Amino acid sequence: QFTLVSPQRMLPSIRLFSLGGGTMDLASLRGEPILLNFWATWCPACRIELPMLDRLSEHARKMRLNVLAVSEDRGGRDQVSRFVQSLGIRNLPVYLDPHGYVGHTDPDRTKAPFALYGMPITYLIASSGRIVGYMPGAADWTEPAAGVLVEYLRNA
Repeated sequence: QFTLVSPQRMLPSIRLFSLGGGTMDLASLRGEPILLNFWATWCPACRIELPMLDRLSEHARKMRLNVLAVSEDRGGRDQVSRFVQSLGIRNLPVYLDPHGYVGHTDPDRTKAPFALYGMPITYLIASSGRIVGYMPGAADWTEPAAGVLVEYLRNA
């Protein structure tokens, strides 16, 4: 499922809007690998994957890994907040992209840096800041193969 991006490009400076309020520049995380997950409340597979990402996020700090989830919902903060609460998400940092500035489905209409080939989709960003690949669809982030992938990102 993992698809390498070629040519690899550097992670641009992107401001993410936190579900809890405030912003964060994604480029400020350079130096540590990032799993950047795009999802939506209407996506059945996201309902399965988000709790796994939440569990991974709980242990991610020990692994020097940043796990972030970006909602592509257009319905607003309250809709996303209710959905996240209904899943019992407690550790996973959740961000909002209601205008499609971060993820896009049509590159001709936006300059968003991440193509959304389906929902969910997770981009993997190496410690060097290079966007190395993506995984479309729900992935089981509790599998040993996920640990191998994180180690690859740490060294890429």
